[in-house]
Amino acid sequence: MSHQRLSLLSVGALFVAAILLYACGKDKYTSKPQLKFIKADSYDVARGGFITLRLEFSDKEGDLTDSLFIRSEAKGCPTSNISVGYPIPTFPTTTNSKGELEVTFANSVNISGYLIFSPKCNRPDTTTFYFWIKDKAKNVSDTISTDKPLIIRN
Repeated sequence: MSHQRLSLLSVGALFVAAILLYACGKDKYTSKPQLKFIKADSYDVARGGFITLRLEFSDKEGDLTDSLFIRSEAKGCPTSNISVGYPIPTFPTTTNSKGELEVTFANSVNISGYLIFSPKCNRPDTTTFYFWIKDKAKNVSDTISTDKPLIIRN
């Protein structure tokens, strides 16, 4: 009797292990677009400097819209906060799309093609950036953020 019980427990443990392995290996693409923050090329941006933030995206249907949405929050300086749409380059629509996006900000410099960010409180801003994306079916990704605040100098 105890041998049968041990055998059933072994089969049960193997079944649970098989489910866990299947769950870990299953396709990560979902209809809801996914975003992941990869890195910032700097966390301290001088006046007149540039910062590039890198994000990874994936989407099961490959039907992302033309904009990445960005919001910033400058600690203790709400007048520096921004909320904008950043154009995504056109790319071929394929299922299980995955790639990287680069967002480049110019600190207090007006240069075509770059988002402009300027501190407004007469001191460096400690800023966290938030990102989300929407697809043509109106599925919206979770909002992600930079891994730590950036210092934007004036």
